[in-house]
Amino acid sequence: MNKKDVFKTGLMLLFMSFMVSCSEDNDDMGSENPEAYNTEVYLTDAPIDDANVQAAFVTVTNVMVNGKAIEGFEKTTVEISSLTNGETLHLGDLQLKNGATSSITLMLDSETDAAGEAPGNYILTADGEKKALATSANEIVISDDAEIKASDENQLILDFDLRKSIVSNAEGEYSFVSNSELAGNVRAVNTLNAGRINGTVDNMENSDAETMLVFAYKKGEYSESEKEADASGARFSNAVNSSVVSESNGNFSLHFLEEGEYELHFASYSDNDSDAALEFEGMAEASSKSELDLLGLNVTAQSQTTVEVSLSGLLGL
Repeated sequence: MNKKDVFKTGLMLLFMSFMVSCSEDNDDMGSENPEAYNTEVYLTDAPIDDANVQAAFVTVTNVMVNGKAIEGFEKTTVEISSLTNGETLHLGDLQLKNGATSSITLMLDSETDAAGEAPGNYILTADGEKKALATSANEIVISDDAEIKASDENQLILDFDLRKSIVSNAEGEYSFVSNSELAGNVRAVNTLNAGRINGTVDNMENSDAETMLVFAYKKGEYSESEKEADASGARFSNAVNSSVVSESNGNFSLHFLEEGEYELHFASYSDNDSDAALEFEGMAEASSKSELDLLGLNVTAQSQTTVEVSLSGLLGL
């Protein structure tokens, strides 16, 4: 082989090596940067059981998921206490890769609301007084995660449970619970992976309760200690979701429940000492009017489970 042929062979081998390298790089890029899918982000809430609270407002400055913020998001003040029974507020859209979320951060402004007025987060009491809702940080780093599907129909729900997230002191001042507690009080769920439970209590007129709440627990995770107040004063702290049972028709609805089996527990509240505040009376004895078991209701993705319930008195404190 002469020098000219050796040179041509060397160039060919170098070119082939370069092409293989480029191919491997492209394969690596494809595995490291899979396709992103549109994900709508929504905010919702579970009902608060404090009769002194007429409404609760939070001022959201942005939401970050997997390090990405909603582009073009404008600071907004939300009456979050109105977002119950499946009501949601659309915060914006993100492009996310499929798989479990690695981090979700809800960013708040405690100083001023969307109109520039102080405070940013506040309570409106039953008598119309506006009280600041104090917080030690303006970021809620949510400890829950959600699965993003390879679909452009992802809807990421951030379920902000005020009932477990707000405390008040003897002076009537309100604040969020600690950061660690708050992080665990916001659920994250993709509606593509979730269903709901609808129900009716057929004999609410026989109940002396001024307010009846129903709590959904993952099967096997309810215990008698749940009805006792925790360090922050909240009862039923491990409930996945809750709903007020309508006084007029006995209806209730538990939304955005991830696939699995759930049990329902009913709690009665009344103003027994005439102080304009509701006190926990006890657990209501409840039974299903069909073959469905209230302690083992199956929820599948994008399904609706309907149950009819009868109450037969209180089990006591």
